[in-house]
Amino acid sequence: MPRRRIASLLTLWASAYMGCVAFLLVGLESRSAISVELLGEVSWLALIGSVPTALMLGAVSRVARGPRSVGIGSVATVILLAAAVSWEHTDFLLSGPRWAVHPHRDLARIVMASAVGLVAAGGWAWLLAGARISTTRSRAAWTVLTLLAVGLLTAAIARYRAYDHSMAQLVFPAGVLSGALVHLLFRESRRRPVVWGAALACLLYGIGTRVDPALSATGQREVTAYNRPAALTTLYLLPQAGRQEPWSIAGDACPKPRAAVEQSPIGIEPDQRRNVIIVTVDALRNDVVGMQVDGRPVTPQLTRLAGSGVSFTHATSTYPATLFAMGSAFTGLSPAEIYLSPALPDTIFTRARAQVDRQLAVLPDVRWFRLPIVEQFLAPGIDTVFAPTDAAATDALIARLQAARDDDASVMAWVHYYAPHDPDQTRRELRFGKGKKNAYLNEVARFDQELGRLLRYLTDDGWLDDTLVVFFSDHGEALGEKSYWGHHVYLNAWMVDVPLVVWHAQLAPSRPAVGVSLADVAPTILHFLGLPIPSDTAAKSLFTLDPNVPNRATFSEAFPVRGEELFASFRLPSLDDAAIRARLRGIRRASKGYEPKGAISQGRYRLIHHRGADTTLFYDHETDPGERRDEGTSNPQASQLLQSELERWEQEQLRRIQCRLQLTEDRRATPRPR
Repeated sequence: MPRRRIASLLTLWASAYMGCVAFLLVGLESRSAISVELLGEVSWLALIGSVPTALMLGAVSRVARGPRSVGIGSVATVILLAAAVSWEHTDFLLSGPRWAVHPHRDLARIVMASAVGLVAAGGWAWLLAGARISTTRSRAAWTVLTLLAVGLLTAAIARYRAYDHSMAQLVFPAGVLSGALVHLLFRESRRRPVVWGAALACLLYGIGTRVDPALSATGQREVTAYNRPAALTTLYLLPQAGRQEPWSIAGDACPKPRAAVEQSPIGIEPDQRRNVIIVTVDALRNDVVGMQVDGRPVTPQLTRLAGSGVSFTHATSTYPATLFAMGSAFTGLSPAEIYLSPALPDTIFTRARAQVDRQLAVLPDVRWFRLPIVEQFLAPGIDTVFAPTDAAATDALIARLQAARDDDASVMAWVHYYAPHDPDQTRRELRFGKGKKNAYLNEVARFDQELGRLLRYLTDDGWLDDTLVVFFSDHGEALGEKSYWGHHVYLNAWMVDVPLVVWHAQLAPSRPAVGVSLADVAPTILHFLGLPIPSDTAAKSLFTLDPNVPNRATFSEAFPVRGEELFASFRLPSLDDAAIRARLRGIRRASKGYEPKGAISQGRYRLIHHRGADTTLFYDHETDPGERRDEGTSNPQASQLLQSELERWEQEQLRRIQCRLQLTEDRRATPRPR
């Protein structure tokens, strides 16, 4: 191969590589200095991303040198390919109740897919134009406009965080445009050795991070957790290879599920009225409860509730996102057990349907909560109201509770407040300062006002005399920790430590130190209602726990199942062995922007296991409340103890999943008596 040809190919690849590096670094938007570990992770991801990027730029160069008919044909091909890729994404985007039965839904899908195809064709034509540029003025104009396009794509990805594949498709064109910029500037320049040298340095450093554990960000692949363009690269670039998970029911026989009825808690007689009101809030961190800013309390009403009820000081969420966290609270199952269930499991609502006169839910009127899965799974078959604001949610709940009181009807109600969820807005009457964190505190304070209004009504109207009130947050929220904002991905304190308060007239105020999980909410409510607690769940009723045992372990999970795949998975009426095996592999390998994780919290300690990288991080809350440093080497005994306990729990979890599948299959195979 001629030297000129080798130099051209080397420049093409180096340009693609450095374009990806630049794109990833810009996408991080990190306020702090980029660490050597993070730079190494960027170099590694960019190395993977340089392959499809270089292939795309090479195709552009070949087509640009060909006849016009080839260029026209390539544009038509791009339109068809982009429309085909976007077709499935339009199905998810139009999955809400407003479009599910819309008479023009198919037409809307065609229009959306065609629009995506035309935009992709425009981008392809723009790359062809850049490859044919020969004048300095044209090159400058093309560079400026391309930089603007990359900036807009990056802003869109960073703003909406790409919880599904639809937004993630923007990563590839942004990376290609970045590589094309570098290629245009260096393809005919004498400074080509500069981009060669930079690419070689990044190449060696990226490979080095895979060899030397000290350079691999302690296995976290932190860049993928930032949920920025760097994170989304893994959606289509990270290798999908994973070990085959063993799947066998051999060994000890699975116990048959049996009803377990606990004695009536807190001295309630069997014939007494029992109401349940569940109050939840989205994305409220536990360390914000009771916080003061310049002497002003952020959550005075919630602090008052916590002081007058049973407020658990060591409560953790099972999952750093709403669906699985609330699913655990309403079923008593772990997130993996829910995701790998043969069919949608029973919730506290389905189990308690005959025990109360009315069941109702007041949910946020936002697109996510209007997806069919929310009503089908979290609130199956109950009277549901969608409220546009937290104030409207309080009004709706009060109105329905008043109607139930007038009819002398017992209720099981759920209201979910949404104000702390991103995006946060600074409000003049609740100003705590400027910036994202203070905007978040403003929204928490706004929610707290509505909680206070609801509690005043419950007190004045006598509901608290015969009602169990359960309050908790579904998960926490990152406020710049590890340069990350939002939720998903992490299992650190700011993501899984949540407030959990139980109130009843016969419960004395206390602050139990026992470790509790959101999964314990379901058996607690069933226990209160006098209903059987399934014996095939590891969760326990809060009424049965010793409040003075702080070392009860709780467990959290995070796995890369998000967006379209998550919601589509619940459309299946039932799962067989093969489908569950495939899902099991999916939640054990790095994908979707971050690594799958499991965590155990026990007293002052927390251990997080990164399953893909097979590394652990150990934190001691007494010496490091913010979980900023790994202390596994300084306390190896406690670290190893928690790791073995986490492994034991995961094995038991898998066993429960296997047994549930086997028992389901057995029930299907057993003929019904005639």
